[in-house]
Amino acid sequence: MNIIEDLPCYDYYIPSEFYINAFEDSSSNTPIPKEFNTIDILLPNGLVVCIQQESNQTLAELRQILRKRYAVTWPFNFLSIAHTSIHETGDLLLDEQQSFDTLGLVYPFLRVSAKGELPTPLCKWLSKNDQSDVESLTQFIEQLVEWRDTTIPHEILHAPPSISQTILSNIDSFFVYIERLDKSYCCKDDTTCEELIGLIRNDDKKSTMEYYNASTELMLKFSYRNEFLLKSEPYPLLQYTYIQECLQKNIQINLQIIYIELPRKSKKMMQIINNEPDIFPTKIKPIKPIDLMKENELNTQLLPLQPSSLLFKFTLRLRPSVNAKQALFQLHSGIYYGRRCLFSFEQMTWDNTFTEEKTRTTTLPIANLLPGTLLCFALTNKQSESYFLNVSLFRSTARLLNGSYEFTLNAVNSRQNIANMKHLYPDGFIGSSCDESTPNNYEIKLRFDFQSLRFYDNDEISKKLVDIAMPTPTAVATAKQQQHHESSADMANGEALNYLLGSLNDETQYMVREPSWLSDCSSAPIDALPCVLHSILADIHRMILSDTNNTANTTIIYEKFFSMYKLINLWPPMSFEMCFFLLDCTLPDAHIRSYAVSQLVRLPNHLFLFYLPQIIQAAIQFEHYIDTPLIRLVLKRALCHRAIGQKLFWTLLNVNTRNGRVMFELYKTYCGLTIANDLQNQFVLTLKLNKINQRIRAKNIKDASAMQQALVAHLRESDKNSWRCVSPLDTGCFLGSLLTDECKVYDSFMRPFKLVWENALNPTNERFELIYKIGDDLRQDVLTLQVFRLFDSIWKKNSILYPNEDLSQLHNVHMTFYDVMCTSDTTGFIRIVPNACTILNIYHRFNTTTTIKRNVIYDWLVTENNTSQKIPLGKTARRTNTTGATNEPMDSSVPNSVLVKFRKSCAAYCTAGFVMGLGDRHPSNIMLTSDGRLFHVDFGHILGDYVKFGNIFPRETTSIVLVEPFLYVINNRKQNDTPDYREFIQICLLTFRLLRENATSLFGLLYLIIYARLPLLNSISNLNYLRQSLFLIGEKPCETKHAIQAYKRKIESAQNDTRRFLDWIAHAFLHKPQR
Repeated sequence: MNIIEDLPCYDYYIPSEFYINAFEDSSSNTPIPKEFNTIDILLPNGLVVCIQQESNQTLAELRQILRKRYAVTWPFNFLSIAHTSIHETGDLLLDEQQSFDTLGLVYPFLRVSAKGELPTPLCKWLSKNDQSDVESLTQFIEQLVEWRDTTIPHEILHAPPSISQTILSNIDSFFVYIERLDKSYCCKDDTTCEELIGLIRNDDKKSTMEYYNASTELMLKFSYRNEFLLKSEPYPLLQYTYIQECLQKNIQINLQIIYIELPRKSKKMMQIINNEPDIFPTKIKPIKPIDLMKENELNTQLLPLQPSSLLFKFTLRLRPSVNAKQALFQLHSGIYYGRRCLFSFEQMTWDNTFTEEKTRTTTLPIANLLPGTLLCFALTNKQSESYFLNVSLFRSTARLLNGSYEFTLNAVNSRQNIANMKHLYPDGFIGSSCDESTPNNYEIKLRFDFQSLRFYDNDEISKKLVDIAMPTPTAVATAKQQQHHESSADMANGEALNYLLGSLNDETQYMVREPSWLSDCSSAPIDALPCVLHSILADIHRMILSDTNNTANTTIIYEKFFSMYKLINLWPPMSFEMCFFLLDCTLPDAHIRSYAVSQLVRLPNHLFLFYLPQIIQAAIQFEHYIDTPLIRLVLKRALCHRAIGQKLFWTLLNVNTRNGRVMFELYKTYCGLTIANDLQNQFVLTLKLNKINQRIRAKNIKDASAMQQALVAHLRESDKNSWRCVSPLDTGCFLGSLLTDECKVYDSFMRPFKLVWENALNPTNERFELIYKIGDDLRQDVLTLQVFRLFDSIWKKNSILYPNEDLSQLHNVHMTFYDVMCTSDTTGFIRIVPNACTILNIYHRFNTTTTIKRNVIYDWLVTENNTSQKIPLGKTARRTNTTGATNEPMDSSVPNSVLVKFRKSCAAYCTAGFVMGLGDRHPSNIMLTSDGRLFHVDFGHILGDYVKFGNIFPRETTSIVLVEPFLYVINNRKQNDTPDYREFIQICLLTFRLLRENATSLFGLLYLIIYARLPLLNSISNLNYLRQSLFLIGEKPCETKHAIQAYKRKIESAQNDTRRFLDWIAHAFLHKPQR
C-alpha cells in the first residue's frame, strides 16, 4: 500500500531524509516578522498539510483541525522544525493554549510527533530488569489509546456521566425537559437513554431538528453538568446521579440535544484492523523442539526438574554512600513466599567505608522455588535509618533470575505502606522506586550464578491440570442462599472468616482451627476460595521447610501447587469484594491474581470507580511486575473514563512505590492535553489554598469575622476567574467564578475553608460549596463513606432480590452520602451537603446549651417544613409510602414523609455506626437535613476507638446514638413502644441481619486498605472489632437469631446512655456561640 494513501487529503510530501531539524541561532534573539497565510504541518509519514491561518489561532485549535479533517487521532506533540527564538526547551511546544503568532517561528512550519514518540524516555529511573516490562506496558497503552480514539467519541471521553450504584426508589414517573424542543417528556422508572431518544425522534417536531448523517450521532447531555447520557448502556435514567439529585431537590431536569462527530478509523501506519487490546499479556508460546536433543535441552532448563542437591545461593555487594550518617550498618535478608519465611539469613554487619562481596548460601533446593518468591533485604543502623528492598526471584517471563542486577534500597519512613516483620518487609512493594527526595541512596548489586532456568509454560501447565482429579465445587453459596439452613450457614461463613483472618494474622497462622468443610471443597461457601488456597499454601510451606529435600518431596509440592490452579478453573464466580483477598502479598502467584482480575473485568465503570481504592492498593504494592493484567486494567479504565482517571491521578500523586510511579507517569503522558491541563489547574488550586491557609494560621487570628476578612483578602489577590476549574470531586461539575464574599474560615484548629463557586454552566441558579481541609488525614473518612455505601447497596439489593421477605422498607433508608477527595495525606476537599445543619447548631438556634430539651429537633423540623404540604411543581409522581400516608396538620406537626425519612435514616446509621464502631459522636458530628434525613460526619474515630476524658475515662461506650430528642421524633411526640418505634426497631434488626449475612463483603472491602496504614486500620487485628460487632468471633459463632437479640439489647441500652447525655451537654456548653 502506498503510504501517501494513508491520509484522506494532503498538500505535498517530504521524504524522511529531507526532514528539517530544529537549530539554534545564537546571533539573534528577535523573531523575524513575517505575515503568514497558511501553516504547514509535517506528519510522521512525510505528508504535509496546509491549514489556513486565522487570527490568534492556538495550537489547541490546530489539534482539533488535525483530528477532524485529517484523522490525526493518536497522542502527539507539536514540535517546531524551523527556528524558534523564544523557547529554551528545544523544539517541543508544550503550551498549546498560546497563540501561534507568539511562538516566535521564522517559518510557519510545525511537525507532529509519531505514535510512541515522546519528548523524554518514560520511567528512565527504573532498573534494567524492569525496562523491558515498561516497554511492553507502554506498547499496550499506545494500542489502547489508538483504539480508544477511534472508538469512543471525543465528547463522551471527556464528559462521562456519574452513575449511582442503585436506582432511585419510590418514583413511578418523572419529566425531563429538552431545551431545543422546548418540551418535557414523561419517563417511567425503567426508561433508558435510548428509549428517551426514540421518543424525541418520534416527536411531531422532528422536522425542525437538524439533519445528521452517518458521521454524526444524536446524543443527550445535561444542560448544567458536563455529562453525556450513555445511549449504548442499559442504565435506567433513574440511575444517573444528577437525575437523582434533581428529583430529590424537586428541580427541573434539563437536557440538551447535541450531535457529536463519530470518531474515524485511524489510517495511520497502514493500519487495517484496530481491535481492542487485551489486558492479559499475550501468552508466551512454548518453544517447539526440533529434535529429541533439543527437547532434552529444554527439559534440563525446567526448574522443577533440577536435582535437590542444587541449592539456591547468590552474591551481593553494597556500594558506600557518601551521605551516610554513620559507617556501620546491619544487613538483614531472607527468602519469602506469600509473606511466609522460607529461609532467614544470619544478620550481617556492613561497613559503609568500603565495598565487599559476600556470597549467601541457603539450604533450599532451587527446584522448590515457586514463581512469586521474594528475596528481601533490610539495612538498619543505630541512627534509626531503615531501608528495604524486595526482589522477585523470577522475571515476568517466569524465568529464574540469572546474571547480575543492580537495585537501590528504598527508605522506610513513618508513612510507608509497609510493616516490619523481623526487620524485613515482605509485604512492602517490589523493586526500587528511586525516590529523589531520599538524601541517602544505598545501591546493591546481586549476582546469580545459575543457568537460565524456567518454570512451566502455559501449555505444559494445562497438560498437568488434565491429570489432576478434583470434584467440581458445588459451593453452597452465601449465607443468604442458605436461609433455610441457617445454623449451617452461620457456621460455614463464621468458620471461613475466622480461618481466613487467622491465617492472615502472623501470630495465629498455625493456631487456627480448620473449618469442617475444608477437606471437602464441594460443601464450602462460595466465598471460601481464599481459605482453601491458604490451606493448600500452608501445606506447601510446611513441605518446603521439611528436612526431606528430595525429588519425591518436590513432586508432591508441585502436585499441591497445580491443584490450586485446577481449583480456580473449577470455582464459580465469587463476590467482587472477596477477590481482594486474592490480590494481596500472601498470594503472589500470577495465575491466581489473573483469576481475580478476570472477575474484576466484569465490573461496570461506576462500580470500578467505587472499588478503585482497593484495586489501586493491590496494583501499586503487590504486583511483582510492571506489566501485569491488573495494572493494565487500571490504566485502561483510567484512560477511557475521565472520573476514574482523575481519582487515579490524585491517589498516585504522592505515591513513591515503583508501580505507582510508573502508572502515574504513564497516565499523565497519555491522558490527553485537555485532561492534563484540567488536572494541572486543580493542582495549582490546592497549592494556592495551602499557601493562604499557612498565612492565616501564622497570624493567629481568633475572631471569626477577622478570619473571614483575611481569607477574602487573600482570595481577592487573584482574579476570581483564575479559580475556575473542573471540580476535583466531580468531573461533571465546572467550578466557575469564586464567590469570595461567601467564603469563610471554620473555627477549628487547622482552619479549614468553606469555598463557594458558581456553577459555570448555570451561574445564576446553582452554586458548589466545598470544604478544603489542611492538616487532617481524610483517608478514614473516604473509607467509612465507602463502607456506608456498601451497606446501602446490600440493603437495597436484598430488598429487590427477596421481595417475599419483609425487606421492602429497606429499599430506601435515606442515607446521605457526600464526596471526599484526598489531595495528599493531610489535605482534601469535602462536598457540603445542602440544606443540612448539625445537631449542635439546632440546639443553639433554640438557645439550648446546658440542657437538652427533647422537643428541640422536632420543633426545628416543624419550622423547616412549614411549606412542605404545598403541591410540588408537578414534575414527579411518587409511590405512596406503605408506612402511612395521612397528612399531618401544617401548623405544629412534622409531615409524615419527613418523619419516615428520619426514622429510617436514624435506624440505618444506628446499625452502620454500631458495626463500624464510630467514636466521637458528639452533636457537631451528626447532621440533619430539612427534609428529615439524619447522617453522620467526621470519621476520625472508627473500629471502637472511643474518645476519653484525659485518655483515662471513656466519654462514650457505644456507637449507637439514640438520645431522647431522636426518640421524640421517632415516636412522633408519643411515648415509647408506639407502632412507629416498633417499625424503627424492626428496621434496625433487618439491616443488622443483612450485614451479618454479607459479612464477607465487608471484610473483603476493608482488607487491602490495611496495607495503606490508616491510623486506625493498619493490622489484621483491627478487624477483630467488626467480628465482635457482628457477633462472629469464636470458633463457633452464635446463630443469627441470637446475634439479632444481642444487637437489640445494645439498642435498648443506648436509649438510657447517661454517659452520652453528659457528653453532649458538655460539648454543647464548650462550643456555645459567642454573644
